[in-house]
Amino acid sequence: MLVLTGATIVATMTASRPARAHAFPAAEEPLVGSTISTAPKQVSIKFDAPIESLFAQLEVVDSSGNQQDSAGPAVDADQHTLSVPVKPLKPGDYTVKWSVVAQDGHRTEGSYTFTLAGGAQ
Repeated sequence: MLVLTGATIVATMTASRPARAHAFPAAEEPLVGSTISTAPKQVSIKFDAPIESLFAQLEVVDSSGNQQDSAGPAVDADQHTLSVPVKPLKPGDYTVKWSVVAQDGHRTEGSYTFTLAGGAQ
């Protein structure tokens, strides 16, 4: 009986438990800090963990603070990718602001910039 009890304790102590982690960006389009020559039709961020669509926020603003997304954000069926369509962008600097809640309940947020080079629309 002692062997079984000891084995049970060891198994309980070493059993894998679900990891609780925040969702962080794994890839962005346009890329963080990039200078692009063609205006994107949408901005998207792929996260390293599934996110809740109900709490996902994504917006794009120009250097004057004017919102440039043309509709609300959407989470793809993969539950990892958040995207938003944008208005026709003019050359300039843009800030992408995001906020998500991972399916484990943890909230993360952040922002990054990209530049649309002159002469492209």
